[in-house]
Amino acid sequence: MRSILTGLVLLLSPALAAGQSLVVQGSAGPTMIDSGYSVAGGLGYSPTSHVTFLAQLDQSHLSSRFSTDGRSGQSAFRGGTVTLATAEVQVSLFGLDRITPYGLAGIGIGASHPNVNEFFQDRITNTVRGVFVGGGLRVPLQGGLSLFADGRVILGAEAGETLGLAPVRAGLAWRF
Repeated sequence: MRSILTGLVLLLSPALAAGQSLVVQGSAGPTMIDSGYSVAGGLGYSPTSHVTFLAQLDQSHLSSRFSTDGRSGQSAFRGGTVTLATAEVQVSLFGLDRITPYGLAGIGIGASHPNVNEFFQDRITNTVRGVFVGGGLRVPLQGGLSLFADGRVILGAEAGETLGLAPVRAGLAWRF
């Protein structure tokens, strides 16, 4: 009970309350290594000007890839769409009023829908779980808006296989 009261007093103190904000953000960009694209949107809470907790919906699509070695050998990469609900924490070096680098880490769970084509004709849906780390740069604009760009590496499991994604995205965030 004592710790709850102490937490409420700290939460409501003017010095700490000045650094608190809610965040709405969206971003898009390419995926590295395997060609594709990634989009994300989310809501967050910043208890201080240096820490933000985000809940996001991320979707990455990887293109199918086919190749031959010229001697009747063929190789195919199925590609597909991975949709994750993620929980993420971002920690920035400086406050919200300066250009600042930040690090990020989180977890995600969702589903993958591999591409259907002439080589892979069956429609399937797989459960996906993963963790990710990355970093980025945030540039404050005005009116609570900021421009940001970040990259992350997502490692996870999909249908008993290892999943790896590397999206790089740029977007806008609004803090209020």
